[in-house]
Amino acid sequence: MPNQIISSRQVKVPAHSLVSIFTAMGAIAWDCNASESRTGLERGTVAQLRPSSESSAVDAAPQPASDFASLERLMEQGALVRIPSIRDTVLRDAGGFRSDLARHGIGFQIVSLNSAAYDLRGENPRTHRKQSYNGQVPTFAETQQLVLTYDLGQHGSDQSQLIFSAVTGHASWAPKGPSADIALSRLAYFTTFNNRQWELKAGYLSNALEFVGLYVGGSLAVGAQGMNSIIPFQVGLSRLPFATPGVNLTYNGSGGFYNKTGIQRSTSPYGAEAEESEHQHGLKWKTPGSGWLVINEIGVKQQASPDNPSRWFRIGGIFNTSDYARFDSRERSSNNYALYAAGDQQISRLTPNSSSAQGWYAGLSLHLAPPDQNLYTKFVEARLYTIGTFPSRPYDMLSATVTWSDFSDTAKDAYGKRGVDTANSSSAAMLSYMARLYPGVYLSTGLSFIRSPSFVPVDKNALNFLVGLNMFM
Repeated sequence: MPNQIISSRQVKVPAHSLVSIFTAMGAIAWDCNASESRTGLERGTVAQLRPSSESSAVDAAPQPASDFASLERLMEQGALVRIPSIRDTVLRDAGGFRSDLARHGIGFQIVSLNSAAYDLRGENPRTHRKQSYNGQVPTFAETQQLVLTYDLGQHGSDQSQLIFSAVTGHASWAPKGPSADIALSRLAYFTTFNNRQWELKAGYLSNALEFVGLYVGGSLAVGAQGMNSIIPFQVGLSRLPFATPGVNLTYNGSGGFYNKTGIQRSTSPYGAEAEESEHQHGLKWKTPGSGWLVINEIGVKQQASPDNPSRWFRIGGIFNTSDYARFDSRERSSNNYALYAAGDQQISRLTPNSSSAQGWYAGLSLHLAPPDQNLYTKFVEARLYTIGTFPSRPYDMLSATVTWSDFSDTAKDAYGKRGVDTANSSSAAMLSYMARLYPGVYLSTGLSFIRSPSFVPVDKNALNFLVGLNMFM
């Protein structure tokens, strides 16, 4: 998430969460010499890298690919952002427990996302004022998520399932959250029909996993290389740890073409902290000031093949009827919106004559929002990344990103009339590396140089050291 914010409050990170993170890191370090498989990528992202011959401490004998295929069909369907496959989890099918659940139509996964940031320059001491950006002081965030699915039947390539997900998450800086002791993050019905030409998902949804494509490489495993734009959430798109009621309908055409439309209850127009305090355990149908949000995305998403590299291009718009405050008036507005466009194109293969999605990619994103209601009005990101850094490291990812965010001129004028200095814009350059230490365990480290890390107050430039540890069980 971005580094800038106007105001915040502190949220204590439970000690047991941090202890569990470092305990897991120690266990990972013990096993980090595990052998790497050299099999290819499916679906064009590191999240779908599926080893067929890799040995594991929890898997005494290789499991037939057909068995994994049946287990992976029970994973949550319909999301654009995918989590690693069952083959790439810590537990895999240890003791046959997943197979036992699958015989009853039940799918099971645990996702653990943990991150930390610290400004190595240290030129913006917090002293008596509130923390104004991510990493100003050591900043931690963790999200632990349980995902369960229940198979309602399969007819050829079509299928239906129920999806349930509960989440707990905490952050030492509230805007990095929001935080939740325990909350509903998904409760939905999913179905496809006409040979998966149409997909329907309805219930309580976290639409940051369903639209836009905010994660580098399309994978939830990327850690420090993850989301940089705040504009989709600024205009009310739902995200972890809270879900909102909604319906998504997707049309899948030929050549990777798709059109996806969603209607959801907006998150609170008063910000993440208001959503946290009002939403509580995630079951509220409505929170104060929230209206309805409509999002539509048109794109082309193609997997790598012998004849074609992987590519993903999309364009979309978000319209929100919530009760938003205006910077230029005491009146409130009910017509907030955002536009976005993005593209990721594979430009090389990791090995010659390969049909794999492994290789170098180039990507570009543009997000826009009106200045009278939104602090962030323009966001541009250029990225260069590789899925698979060497033939011996097919799961790792190296990425370089450059971002620029423009602050609202209307907001700058409003603060200027009160004699408050503000930043005009913010930019950042980040270099990061994600290493797969063990099946289902990804460690990301990165350095991010940030010009103007906050809107108010005007802080000096920052150099954030970033660490992410993401585990999939």
